[in-house]
Amino acid sequence: MLEFDEFPEWSSLRPGLDIEGLIQQYADAFVGGTLDSLSGELLSTDQFEYLVTYCLDRRRYSDAIALASAWTMLAPYSSDAWHKLGIARMSVGKCREAVEALRYALVCNPTDVDIILNLAEAYSRAGITSEAEKYFDYALLLDPSSEEAMYQKAVFLQQRDCYRDAIEIYERLVDSPSFAKDVLFQLGYCYDCCQRYEDAVLAYDRYLELEPFSADVWYNRGVVLARLSRYTDALTSYDFALAVEPQHVGALFNKGNLLSLVGKLDAAIECYQEALQYNRTDAAIWYNLGSVLGELGRYDEAIAAFTEAILINPRYFEAYVGRGVCYDALDKWMEALAEYDAALSIQRAYPDLWYARADVLMQMKLYDDAVESYRTAIELDSKQACYWYDYAVALIHLHRFSDAANALRQASEVAPLWADLYYALAKVYLLLSDVAAAQQALQRGLELDPARRAEFEAKLLAILPEHIVQSLNR
Repeated sequence: MLEFDEFPEWSSLRPGLDIEGLIQQYADAFVGGTLDSLSGELLSTDQFEYLVTYCLDRRRYSDAIALASAWTMLAPYSSDAWHKLGIARMSVGKCREAVEALRYALVCNPTDVDIILNLAEAYSRAGITSEAEKYFDYALLLDPSSEEAMYQKAVFLQQRDCYRDAIEIYERLVDSPSFAKDVLFQLGYCYDCCQRYEDAVLAYDRYLELEPFSADVWYNRGVVLARLSRYTDALTSYDFALAVEPQHVGALFNKGNLLSLVGKLDAAIECYQEALQYNRTDAAIWYNLGSVLGELGRYDEAIAAFTEAILINPRYFEAYVGRGVCYDALDKWMEALAEYDAALSIQRAYPDLWYARADVLMQMKLYDDAVESYRTAIELDSKQACYWYDYAVALIHLHRFSDAANALRQASEVAPLWADLYYALAKVYLLLSDVAAAQQALQRGLELDPARRAEFEAKLLAILPEHIVQSLNR
């Protein structure tokens, strides 16, 4: 039972009326097809409007749909009845049915901007964007000064990734008493998407002048500041977000990422662990925790963290890679190889993964398999000199010296200033008995890194002809 003061001034409902009983009476009549039995005050427009609004406010959408449907049957030319029915249907995701009801409402009242905006929203949610845009424009044609229409049109454009067009409208509303906060929040996001990071920070700052206790705005501000490489300011922004909302997992996660980036690994671990207290089902948190633990050489703990990420998301291939790297560091070659193969079963077009797999195969002295993995890595990315270099080393182990020389020449084209390539090339040329080419390669290596002359000569002394050594000493 509602108390007397729960009825709005416009309502004709009698104080003390059994609202729940009345809703049930209408529902029974609607379902049973006995609406024609209703009479008297049960047919009151005010009564219908109040009860539908009552249900909508309490998210009792099924009751709202039943009541509004009954209302449209008893008053088929009531724009309010069709309007409320459209809103109720849209609230439960029945967007195409909502469009139908709202179109009836618009026929009954063709210049009602609220109906037009709700119809545009229903079309938008139904994925019929061309019709949605048409009705947003129609609302603005009828009332060009409608801030509600401008704001909804901007949100519609933003949802379609038309950020610049949305910004143009939002900027007209930044001083609106009704929309300023919402507009500044959305402006910050749109500026961010357009890489206008300084403008995004200013928008969030203006928002915080109006409402300083918004954890989400402090968080978004931190994200943009991090994009600007203003890491100290970003960390401060995340701290403010956490002061407002200590359980803000996004702020804890991003703070951990920044602390890791600036080398404060222990502090980063604390952030990730605190985030996991509030959300243990986020695979990314477990993965980043594992990555930082791995950087600190805490491989067993890192493996455990990566395993948690995989349990949450079995297709999280980066977590398999992380476990593989840890097993590699622990000299557990078979385990590392199994992890890399598991990752490749999910994502094969990942050159660094093929390269890591090849390195493990080299440790296992499986040179033929290593060559194949290096070759795949090169096919995916031929601009990595280290791929070519290690590919050449594997070929040398197989006594494929000509192929190794070719690989090293390819590496030198990618990284012409890397002295080690020429030292390796000199070695291969000597193994091919091409002394002149070896001398030329060694000379180039020494030109690039003369400080390593003694090291290079010592390593090559056993296989380098004496006259070449003498020529280098002139």
